[in-house]
Amino acid sequence: MVADEVRGLAQRTQQSTVEIETLVAALQSGTRQVSSIMLSSRELTVSSVQLSRQAGTSLGSITQTVSNIQAMNQQIAAAAEEQSAVAEEISRSIVNVRDVSEQTASASEETAASSVELA
Repeated sequence: MVADEVRGLAQRTQQSTVEIETLVAALQSGTRQVSSIMLSSRELTVSSVQLSRQAGTSLGSITQTVSNIQAMNQQIAAAAEEQSAVAEEISRSIVNVRDVSEQTASASEETAASSVELA
């Protein structure tokens, strides 16, 4: 009777040992998977940080380029205003030349008329 109980306990102990070994193996496998996932996650994090830094640098360059373009646009606008003022001055000068030419033509006609009368 005692031997049967000892055998029963031995079998249960053996089954429990197998179950424990199975659980330990599963835990070890799960731990390896978690470790692998954590390593991948770390690598992705490092990559993300690098990409974020590169994006920051690129945005800084874009901001500088936009500022340069804005400054150029202001210079172009100032040059266009200056050209417009010069064009208006040229237009006024042309009108003045036309007026003087008309006066000269009128004076020439008067001189010609006077010459005809004197002749």
